[in-house]
Amino acid sequence: MGRTVPTFRNIIESFGYEWNSFKRTLRGIDKEAFEELLNHARRHAAAGTNIITANPFETIVISILVEHEKTLRELREDGKHR
Repeated sequence: MGRTVPTFRNIIESFGYEWNSFKRTLRGIDKEAFEELLNHARRHAAAGTNIITANPFETIVISILVEHEKTLRELREDGKHR
């Protein structure tokens, strides 16, 4: 039988699990921020499925950066309207 390829969503969850000991040592607000970073990656799981890479960490980081860019644009726009 063939090997099952994990979905990108599974890869994100696995990444979160692997970094769990790091997360546990963070302070409360930092734990929340870390979890929000994973949520950013989860929002782009469908897009991440379309990228075949040996290093899924890159796709996770790009997904997070896309969300950060959107936030920066919103903040810039809000600043222009004041």
